[in-house]
Amino acid sequence: GAPRREGPEGANLFIYHIPATWGDGDLAQCFAAFGPVVSANVFRDKATHVSKGFGFVSYDSPVSAQNAIVAMNGLQVEGKRLK
Repeated sequence: GAPRREGPEGANLFIYHIPATWGDGDLAQCFAAFGPVVSANVFRDKATHVSKGFGFVSYDSPVSAQNAIVAMNGLQVEGKRLK
């Protein structure tokens, strides 16, 4: 795959408990409310392409990332709490 793009230091979030039905676009859309998303990646099993339930979201600034943490930590999505 393409190399993962990252934002500046402090602007890259590791997200747990992503719903299995979500792809990169869903993850980006969910976190776009807090600032410009540089990249969003859901990790998938290389063989089965099934979501592993975690991923990364990178913002263009640490401020956006901090806002996302405050708003999204513990939020329940499709029965799972984002972390």
